[in-house]
Amino acid sequence: MFGRRASSGGRIGLPVLTPRRPGLARPEARRSRIARWRMAALIVVHLLMIGHVLHWWWTGSSVGRFVLSDSMKTLELGEINPGFLLFAAALLATALLGRFMCGWICHMGAMQDLCAWILRKLHLRPHLFRSRLLGYVPLAMALYMFVWPTLKREAVAPLLEKGWPGISATLGVQPFPGFSPDLTTDAMWDGLPSLVLAIPFILVCAFATVYFLGARGLCRYGCPYGGFLLPAEQASIGRVAVDPDACDQCGLCTSTCTAGVRVHDEVRQYGSVLDRNCVRSLDCISICPKKALTFTFAKPAMLARPSTRGGSARVYDLTWGEEFLAIGVFSAVFFVMRGLYESIPLLMAAPMGVLAAYLAWKALRLAREPNVRISTFVLRRQGSITRAGCVYLACVALVTLAWAHAAVVRGAIVVGGLYDERVTTPYAQALARQGISEETRTDAARALWWYTLAAPIGEGGIALAPTPSLGIRVPWLDLVLGRHDAAVERLQSDLAAGRAGDSTAVQLFQLLGAMGRALEGATILEHLLQDHPRWAESRDALATYFATSGRAGEAEALYRTALATRDTDVKARAGLGRLLLGIGRIDEGERELARASAQAPREAGIRRDHAIAIFMGGRVDEAVAELKAAAKARPVRRADLFHLAGQMLRQVGRVREAEAIETNSGD
Repeated sequence: MFGRRASSGGRIGLPVLTPRRPGLARPEARRSRIARWRMAALIVVHLLMIGHVLHWWWTGSSVGRFVLSDSMKTLELGEINPGFLLFAAALLATALLGRFMCGWICHMGAMQDLCAWILRKLHLRPHLFRSRLLGYVPLAMALYMFVWPTLKREAVAPLLEKGWPGISATLGVQPFPGFSPDLTTDAMWDGLPSLVLAIPFILVCAFATVYFLGARGLCRYGCPYGGFLLPAEQASIGRVAVDPDACDQCGLCTSTCTAGVRVHDEVRQYGSVLDRNCVRSLDCISICPKKALTFTFAKPAMLARPSTRGGSARVYDLTWGEEFLAIGVFSAVFFVMRGLYESIPLLMAAPMGVLAAYLAWKALRLAREPNVRISTFVLRRQGSITRAGCVYLACVALVTLAWAHAAVVRGAIVVGGLYDERVTTPYAQALARQGISEETRTDAARALWWYTLAAPIGEGGIALAPTPSLGIRVPWLDLVLGRHDAAVERLQSDLAAGRAGDSTAVQLFQLLGAMGRALEGATILEHLLQDHPRWAESRDALATYFATSGRAGEAEALYRTALATRDTDVKARAGLGRLLLGIGRIDEGERELARASAQAPREAGIRRDHAIAIFMGGRVDEAVAELKAAAKARPVRRADLFHLAGQMLRQVGRVREAEAIETNSGD
């Protein structure tokens, strides 16, 4: 099954220069001057990123983040955000001039170049790993992220709806509300990896990918945006071209390329660089001693043909049998690692899968070939495994054990979830400890057993870290089994260990209240808010408790204190407005909600409450206009907002207008 790898065919290698002799000149490598400009551009990009985050941190709201993955929200929810606009601009620019964004703007590209520079300083020059099938991983990721949301909504769900009525809910399909701008945010970090994950992310996606996969390894095998940028590059007319009379094939251009492109080979065959991995760093142009290379307009790669005879086919490191092995290993690792502990993102799981495939391939070669090496380390020499080879095999064994451990943890969560889905006991019934069938208790006990297996070491499980969602489900199962005190203890333990957040604190408060220990729950929330003043849900829950207990002054003080600390806290201001409405101070409440609405015009909930405040003040038309404006800013909430507008109009006897609004035909 595993045959020999392809030979190099007619590809010419880098020239091997003999020692200098009198009268024999050779090109001298010199530092690329343009590299300094590119470094400066990347530094400016990083400074802008830092400034953006600091502005959000200081003001509480800022221009939306320029994260390309946010394009998914545009395609699925119609929210036109800065990430989508940047991605669209990148695609257009790439289709015209090539992948300048990858070379001059991308922070992950800069990170890989920095890691490659560090490795060179350590005298480590990684070999470029070339695989056929793994090269399609970025395209598969791009299709999943940017095509699948539309495909499942417009084709898959409608096609299967008749035979599978719940398919839309299963796939998470939502009605498309139409496009609307979403250019600001007060939740800059939502959906992004935690700072704790930053170091492992850099080690995997920068150092490891460069060392094992070669220059720009992440770009080649793990970047979903490249899945679309690479095809767009093939349409580009902006290319590095050669003056064939000046070029002497010295190979300095190839040796300096940070993307691993064989520049001297490309220009010899095609007259310009057609390799889609070219990121337009322009180092090859700057370093050429003959000034033979220029950036100019040339025929797109998709239309170009070799200008010399005997052009060689692309060479790959893997045989076809090894390619299928690599894809199998990649898939097994990717699907286990993605979302592990609800921490590892897609953009980290994919490189981990490719790296695992590389390690498996190299281990196979180590077992079959007499001479094997990785970079400067010889793993096997003349049929004998070296000490470095033994260390390598030990590392592969450890990686395999780590993957198997992760697979068991993921499997335990999946099996536990199957039992958990069958536990449908209402919350009130669980608190009363009555009416719960024996079958339900059995399912809850089995789910709890599997979830406990997936708990961290020291808490009855085998996991290396907690899975946050289990911190909510496990106490719930304790409730179903009648173990209320155990549920409280678990929630308190998670909060004390810093493994749980705002919603868990509210759940604990509600549970204690249902058990007749509301004062204890309120005391716990007060202490938590001292350490976490931005926990809006906890603040709202505590304020509601104070207000309903005749302590409206303390409730108001909660919000006033938060606003004194951070005047731009939209959630605190909106909460204050709602509280003031609830205690009859309508004018003050309306003013606070108006300020909150102005700060967060796309927050439909805040604008709805503002409209209610206006309506309570007797200004019906203004209230309806506010609801219409909210629906325009947030089309996904249009039906709910128009229904509320209809209710307002009905209350004042304007039934015909209400009917028009409720059928979404009101102006």
